[in-house]
Amino acid sequence: MIKSQLPPRPTNGRRIEDTIMDLLEEDPNNEELLISKLETSHSFNRDKSQIYSSILKVLTSLDFKESEAKEIWDSVLENQNKLSSCLKRPVGFRVALLDYLIYHNQKIKNPKIIELQLFSETEKLILVDELTRLYNRRHFDTALVREFKQSTRYNLNLSLLVIDIDDFKKINDTYGHLMGDEILKQVANKISTSLRMEDTACRIGGEEFAIIFPQSNESQAFKAAEKLLEACRSIQISGKPVTISGGLVSYPEKVKRCEDMYDLADRALYTAKDSGKNQIVIYSNEKRSSLRFETNLELFCVLPNKTIRSISKNISITGIAFETEDDLALNDSIPVLLRESDSNHEINAKIKVVRKEKIGEKIYSVGAEFVELSHDSKTKLADLYLLHQFKAKTPIGVVV
Repeated sequence: MIKSQLPPRPTNGRRIEDTIMDLLEEDPNNEELLISKLETSHSFNRDKSQIYSSILKVLTSLDFKESEAKEIWDSVLENQNKLSSCLKRPVGFRVALLDYLIYHNQKIKNPKIIELQLFSETEKLILVDELTRLYNRRHFDTALVREFKQSTRYNLNLSLLVIDIDDFKKINDTYGHLMGDEILKQVANKISTSLRMEDTACRIGGEEFAIIFPQSNESQAFKAAEKLLEACRSIQISGKPVTISGGLVSYPEKVKRCEDMYDLADRALYTAKDSGKNQIVIYSNEKRSSLRFETNLELFCVLPNKTIRSISKNISITGIAFETEDDLALNDSIPVLLRESDSNHEINAKIKVVRKEKIGEKIYSVGAEFVELSHDSKTKLADLYLLHQFKAKTPIGVVV
């Protein structure tokens, strides 16, 4: 699988292609020694899972999955020996590489010769944000489409996190734009140093960033997002921590189309901002797909130190809304018991808080989705729905 459009970034925040470029500048005629040089380089991450694909990306601007890149590398070395033997003089690695990709592997049909350093600098101007040194919106749009195609083709998970610096306008207004730029750079550095090599981080505008997590499901991406949120809290301004809010969406759990990923992650980000900031909210599609009905079920939420009782406002096969005096945290998973007085149904489940709104001095309106619901419990919910539909003659409608 192709991991990303550009070579990945090591965990120390420096792009791998920059390290490769530095080594090529030191010794431009010994590309075949790059492997051993990279392995001993302190700026290169110890995970060597993409070393060949990264080098070939720099040399050719072509994307290869690592296994294919290793095969090409070995074939080029063999081709180099053959050409040197035929010509009875040393043939450079790049000459052998170009010959191989044109006449043997045929990955290049119409090559152009350009100085590598000049191409690299031009590429950075096009794809890299000058202030933060993260990729820009242009690269984000292309990389997201590419990763989504790879995920659908190979049946892999994919997650997208959109984050925003809380109260950034206030920082600019209070401390000036130079301080604002410094905060942007520090947040970008925390992003770079908190991610895996295969993740793609971009500044997509103003104080907003996006991170693509290939081969990561909702739970894995959420853990990475929480780690990033905690890292950013170490940034201080006038003794106060800088905080971020984020929205997360995952394929195939919550989204089916690439064009919906950014929009849904952005909606979750809006929810995070609107419900208190300094948190990551996972997008829930419960509101889009579930028929709900109003019902007053007893709801018992089993917290670590107590059990709280509430009455449901409405319920569906995928989620429930209720009010409580307890300030439940977004994304918390809570075991619950639902009890219906008319039918004596009792339903055990686990919910995850996806929406929270303060509607009074001590009252919160909460929306939660079911994350654990047995087949038997789903049957009981369906029975309840039929019962209430019969009572009301018509359903309340679709939650939108």
